Amino acid sequence: MAMPANLSPDYHKADQDYRAAKTPEEKLECLQHMLAVIPKHKGTDKLQGDLKRRIAQLKDRLESQQRKKGPSFRVKREGAGQIMLVGPPNGGKSSLLNALTRAQPDIADYPCTTREPMPGMLDYEGVPIQLVDLPPVWREHCESFVFDNIRSSDGVLLVLDVNGQDPVSEFEETVSLLAEKHIPLVPARLEAGDPPAVDDGLETLVALNKGDLDPEGEMTGLIREMLHSPLPLRVVSARDGIGLEPLKTDLFRLLHVIRVYSKQPGKPPDRHSPFTVPVGATALDFAREVHQDFAAAFKSARVWGSARFDGQVVQRDHLLQDGDVVELSVQ
Repeated sequence: MAMPANLSPDYHKADQDYRAAKTPEEKLECLQHMLAVIPKHKGTDKLQGDLKRRIAQLKDRLESQQRKKGPSFRVKREGAGQIMLVGPPNGGKSSLLNALTRAQPDIADYPCTTREPMPGMLDYEGVPIQLVDLPPVWREHCESFVFDNIRSSDGVLLVLDVNGQDPVSEFEETVSLLAEKHIPLVPARLEAGDPPAVDDGLETLVALNKGDLDPEGEMTGLIREMLHSPLPLRVVSARDGIGLEPLKTDLFRLLHVIRVYSKQPGKPPDRHSPFTVPVGATALDFAREVHQDFAAAFKSARVWGSARFDGQVVQRDHLLQDGDVVELSVQ
């Protein structure tokens, strides 16, 4: 008779993450985590062996791909989520990255200044969001790593120059090229608390950059009319800061996460470094995010914000809302 495995909730969560992983790198990270947290006894010997075999196979596969492709330009996801800045040449992606983060990409008035991915970190009210400026998407030349990075990201900010020669045609070509690479774009859901889009595609927001060059809004209005696209559109200016604060909020909402602040008994909440969990997360999900051992020892929680009254004791299935303060009680 086989000995029961008694797998922990943290193991099952890592297994779910593995099944949802988009890239071999993400799958490898999940498998390694599963091997680290699996109970070590005779009942899991075969499962441990299977995990080690799959890890070795994935490592071999990745090393083989690396030898074939040469230098890798895959940007590892950091922060609460990863959003790619995508668009045609000279749309102002690098200037926008510089305005939204502390990154300092090369910026010039000629096409293709960006030759490899340039990441930067946007701080949205204590939540780090990774923005990545990519080389332009255009038919004349586009490296495969550009599409690899877009495909594995959490969303897209498609950047156009409001004063460009033909921003409508550039938009259509960008969307068409991505579709040919099996990367469909779907409208970003930007209402507070929205769950992710159910469509099979990357949620996308369009930024019309250099809005300072169209003070009367004539070009903006014409572009809106001609695009015929359901993708939400925002007018911004990296140079003058027009529309950047609302854009930051949109980028946060595109990730479909909420901020939850931890609190220790008898102490004020930590308002500087919120945890981020998916929209629809429960008190148990938050406990798992704080520490993997907390989920197994979860007893109850006190919540300020979404509870009926401040400090209400709630159970593990309580749905959290953005801005909640949570004090965990564990056994």
